[in-house]
Amino acid sequence: MASQAWTDGLIHAINNKGKQLFVSDLAVVIKDKYPKALHHFLVLPWKDIDSVYDLSAGDTVLLQHMYDLGLKAVGTSGLAADRFDYGYHMKPSMRRLHLHIISKDYHSPCLSHRYHWNAFNTEFLIKHEYVVEKLHEKGGIDRPSMQYIMQLLETPLRCNQCSFRPKKFTDLKLHLQQHVESECGSTAS
Repeated sequence: MASQAWTDGLIHAINNKGKQLFVSDLAVVIKDKYPKALHHFLVLPWKDIDSVYDLSAGDTVLLQHMYDLGLKAVGTSGLAADRFDYGYHMKPSMRRLHLHIISKDYHSPCLSHRYHWNAFNTEFLIKHEYVVEKLHEKGGIDRPSMQYIMQLLETPLRCNQCSFRPKKFTDLKLHLQQHVESECGSTAS
């Protein structure tokens, strides 16, 4: 029962007015409780949809609305929209469809192991545009095999901003910190 309550956490969070950043008739934006970057938003539909695999061609209007609502959240960050990744996890850990809108710095104490990194920096994060395209083409999203999902999560580490390929996750974290510091230095001058 406790794990059931945890997997339903997003469903409870969207109804918490104190967590809502933007609200519409179709969706709500909240901040991720455990952000994996400096800016990490979740856009959730009010409609009870578990994951991308439960979407149909008729949901493309909803997805566009979710994306547009997410762009409003991006506007609060001070960063350009192209400094974010937009997508849905192949194997989400929580129920209720949610669009991740996450800054590409991936600088956060909550980003604590290889799985977190690969969940956002491999095809495990199904890009928003891809989902919309497949719904138009095929009317749905094919569910990948567990073997493929695990392969993605075990992918060798690679920086998303340069060619650095660390052997250890701690080395990647230090490296990402350098990117953030150099970015802050370049915006200050």
